[in-house]
Amino acid sequence: MKRLIFIGLAFCLIAAFSGCSSTTRATESPQKEAGTELVPSVSSRRETTTLSSGEQQQGARIEFVTREHKMERVIFSGGYLYRLPEISPETLVREVPAGSQGMIYGKREINGRQWAKVTTRDGLTGWYTVPDSAEKAADGSGEGAAGLEETDKVYRSTYPQVAGGVPPEVQNRINAALNEYLEAYRFVTGPVGSNLTCRVTYNRKNLLSLVFSGPPIYFRSYPVSVINDSAAWDRLRRYMFLSPLWGGSDPDLMTAAVTDIQYGMVFDLRTGQRLSTADFIGSGQDGTVRQMLATLGDTAELDPENFYVDEKGQLFLLASRQEPEPGRVPLDLSALVDRNY
Repeated sequence: MKRLIFIGLAFCLIAAFSGCSSTTRATESPQKEAGTELVPSVSSRRETTTLSSGEQQQGARIEFVTREHKMERVIFSGGYLYRLPEISPETLVREVPAGSQGMIYGKREINGRQWAKVTTRDGLTGWYTVPDSAEKAADGSGEGAAGLEETDKVYRSTYPQVAGGVPPEVQNRINAALNEYLEAYRFVTGPVGSNLTCRVTYNRKNLLSLVFSGPPIYFRSYPVSVINDSAAWDRLRRYMFLSPLWGGSDPDLMTAAVTDIQYGMVFDLRTGQRLSTADFIGSGQDGTVRQMLATLGDTAELDPENFYVDEKGQLFLLASRQEPEPGRVPLDLSALVDRNY
């Protein structure tokens, strides 16, 4: 009997130690890898919720979820990822575009050069150091003194879910549409993450309008397998703006210099249906809309579902364009609105 109790206690101790979180391990003494000191990056996650009620005005009850992720991140200066932190051709993993971002798990120094263990947005993990060419460009003397260029350590994503005030089938339909956008956003930002905000611009009289916004994602590489999956790629392109793709040394990837995550949605709270600009602008205005769109440039395009309305009766379409700067820009169509809300 005593032997069984001893075995049980031992098993509990093993389970307790094996269940430590990554945050706890990050506070332990630096680990050694391949005979060098690895200084782990500290990572933490936090989630909070808040409620916004519009039920008293024929609106929906909205629950906002905010996720905060703290971790060191790096802006790549070009160069390559390495499988091991030694500079030799056989250890190359892949080229990384200058200006793209990675998430840092830990850093170490070898022969006076700083290395970081990183993961890219598309999920590839390897070791990175600033290439000699970037160091020499940063130091006019040509001797090179640049280190890893680190960026925001804390990213916050805030997104909404309808939590009440409407029939269950309406709630489910709206949340399904919101989740489709969030899935596209999470795919684009990958493990590196980004900042996302959501603003409810109208929530009464059976009408819900909101707009997502955040900084553009620069130099995001996309797998060719995803691009060739027409259904998946169309879903991504529905919610995200991408600048033209180009290929590199890796035939399995293509890169967009800019991915814009701004997106607006307007719903009918009686049915849960997405509304379009045609529900707010009178018929016969197509020519006027095209003329207004042309003021944004020859490459400007519109998606009639990508817009939002506000309490002042204004309507803003988020138009896409490639020039002069690729991305989405608001187009004020308020003068054409003929719907009272």
